[in-house]
Amino acid sequence: MKFKIIIASLFLFIITACGYKVVDQNYSKKINIVETNITGDKRIAYLIRNKFFKNDKVNDKSVKLDLVIKKIKQIEEKNINNEITKYKVIISVNVNFYLIKDNKSDEFLISENGIYNVNERYSDTLNSEKTLIKNIVNSISDKIIKTLITKIDEL
Repeated sequence: MKFKIIIASLFLFIITACGYKVVDQNYSKKINIVETNITGDKRIAYLIRNKFFKNDKVNDKSVKLDLVIKKIKQIEEKNINNEITKYKVIISVNVNFYLIKDNKSDEFLISENGIYNVNERYSDTLNSEKTLIKNIVNSISDKIIKTLITKIDEL
């Protein structure tokens, strides 16, 4: 019995001392977005702008952003009666950034897509589309910030 307790406590000690660290989730505080120029869909631009300016930033690296947003809505699926049952939304954002302090610039492209169903009521279909767009924009905003930080660290 004592042998089992010793093995269990040794195993527990090894597992807890594995050196696992939580990844720093404060990546958005490493940059300071001074100016943004956003062209494209106004609702998506509003959501992205709110995501970028949600928290106070530490003035570590100042960046100017130019975002070009493209939203494409395609028919994904039709039924036997040739009625549309699913739509596919593709949102792509071309990001040009300029480091003010270092006088350097670069660009990258981020694209996401999603599918939503057409419902019986038109208002339900619109709500499904808005929810999908909001989820895609949140994902794109996070990817923009993460990619921006890695690109800035490379320069």
